[in-house]
Amino acid sequence: MKDSGFCSHARSESHVNAMFAWGENKKMSDRNTSMMGIMDEQNKKQVIENQNYIKTLAEILILTATEDTAQRGHRENPDSEKKGVFLAMLDFLGNHDPMIKKRLETQAKNATYTSKTIQNEILECLAAMVKEEIIQEVKKSRQFSVIVDETKDLQKKEQISFVLRYYYDGVVHESCLEFDVAEGLDAAALSGKIICFLEKHGLEYKENLVGQGYDGAAVVSGIHAGVQAKIKEVAKNAFYVHCSAHCLNLVIVDSVKSVTDAGNFFSLMERLYVFISGSYVHNKWLEVQQEMFDGAPREL
Repeated sequence: MKDSGFCSHARSESHVNAMFAWGENKKMSDRNTSMMGIMDEQNKKQVIENQNYIKTLAEILILTATEDTAQRGHRENPDSEKKGVFLAMLDFLGNHDPMIKKRLETQAKNATYTSKTIQNEILECLAAMVKEEIIQEVKKSRQFSVIVDETKDLQKKEQISFVLRYYYDGVVHESCLEFDVAEGLDAAALSGKIICFLEKHGLEYKENLVGQGYDGAAVVSGIHAGVQAKIKEVAKNAFYVHCSAHCLNLVIVDSVKSVTDAGNFFSLMERLYVFISGSYVHNKWLEVQQEMFDGAPREL
């Protein structure tokens, strides 16, 4: 029947509108320009832009870190003439990259990722990547040695430096892996710290640790109760070697002592340092005072 049923419906306004809408939708789907497609493409573009921006920040931090250049400035407000190397380099790149310039000028302040907190987080991520690469090299080389030393930092806290020495890709590497605060300076505490360090990074030290290097202090070099003896109890192949750089330092010290004026000068400097900085126990006493009383601790 030509005037009823499907033929009648095909001429109706509702069917014509539906067919038009379906046709337009099919065209957009074929061109991948539907609303979802447009939103998806815009989202991908934003993700790529964010990645490139963060990559730029990371590359600036890598450059300043490897060149031992301070990143922060004394005053970093927009009208400051010396905002620091990090922000200065970012502004310079913005003059040549419209994306960076747009990000710095129009983005919300909490989305520019230029604060010291974000910088430290990026540096921590980069450091974790470097450490992971070092660990993988050590695991591939199998045998390795550990070089450990401790010294006070500017806050008078005892810090331990951990260096791994290994043979990889035809070259001997000495890679500093991390610093850690020393809770104690006796042989048991130091040896426990070294073992925890090796276990934390998943290094097989019981069979593959073939050397340990420290200075000549009795607490580490003692053949019966020193750190080297305690490490050798759990790692039988870990032979102790007195650090060559420290041996050279001792030779220089003894040589300088033969010059009277130089000996008196360094002796005075050493005594002044000991008097001003205080001992490790003295620093602990300052911390106890801060926990017990308000205000500045008592000290000379």
